Amino acid sequence: MATIKDVAKAAGCSISTVSYALNNDKRIPEVTANRIKKIADEINYLPSAAARNLKKQNTNTILVAISNFGGPVYNELLDGIHNELAKHEYTMVVSTGASSDNMLKQRTADGAIISDINISDKFLRQLSKNFKPIIVLDRSLNNQNINNMTIDNLKAMYLLTQDVLSKGYKKIAYVHGVKDTYDNKTRFSGIQKALRENNLEIFKEYFGNFTKDSGKEIASKIIEESIKPDMLICGNDEMALGIMEVLQENNIKIPENMGISGFDDIQLSSYFTPKLSSIKINHFEWGQKIAKTLLRLLKGATEKSTKELGTLIIRESY
Repeated sequence: MATIKDVAKAAGCSISTVSYALNNDKRIPEVTANRIKKIADEINYLPSAAARNLKKQNTNTILVAISNFGGPVYNELLDGIHNELAKHEYTMVVSTGASSDNMLKQRTADGAIISDINISDKFLRQLSKNFKPIIVLDRSLNNQNINNMTIDNLKAMYLLTQDVLSKGYKKIAYVHGVKDTYDNKTRFSGIQKALRENNLEIFKEYFGNFTKDSGKEIASKIIEESIKPDMLICGNDEMALGIMEVLQENNIKIPENMGISGFDDIQLSSYFTPKLSSIKINHFEWGQKIAKTLLRLLKGATEKSTKELGTLIIRESY
């Protein structure tokens, strides 16, 4: 790929002259500017986004890095972020994997919202020395240049487990999502806290990955077990709905034979039969809050880290 140095060499002028010409600076005569632009086109030179950003100081672009493009939770969250950013003429760019890494390294956005478990803490800490604001949604980082905006998973699951225990369930199993993620670990911690206070231990653990398919696989294992839990607390709704579907196909009645709960309260949870009990997180409103916080940070405000509170929604599944 041609560089600005290549254009300068071909045009027989300095790099700064090329830069001024390509950015339509009036200091460069029109004839000279047109000649430089023609040469740039001929050698397939594409201006560096990072270099342009250094000149302009801002891009009016916000990067939102996510782990994948699936699932209803991301849809609502991104909708909320986009809704608020658009009011202030900011563009939201959603990315995942290597694309996110490249955008962060090149600083081709004015700020970043991170919800991608594949981006390491070490990388974010290093990045934050020269790039901010950064808001993380999927971890808790003690760093003065990074703001944490997480869900209060521990409190939510603690309250749900207390409610489950009050209804007489004793053999309580937890269905993990992606095991080492912040959301999964803090949700499990909430369950454990409630159980310890009632002199109980977790009856069994199952391991999924926050998807409906992984819930179906877990349900198939449960069907084969001779001693089954009487309550499944799931790390999210999608796994819970996958489990319910397979259990009911195999004549295990919910909640008569086994109770079940989820987390997130996605729209489908209230349409399923029986309706799924869950922890409601209004991801659209949360997305708006995240965007508002980022916009304030861009203006130089100091913001404290926050935890989004969930609401216990009791329906028919336990």
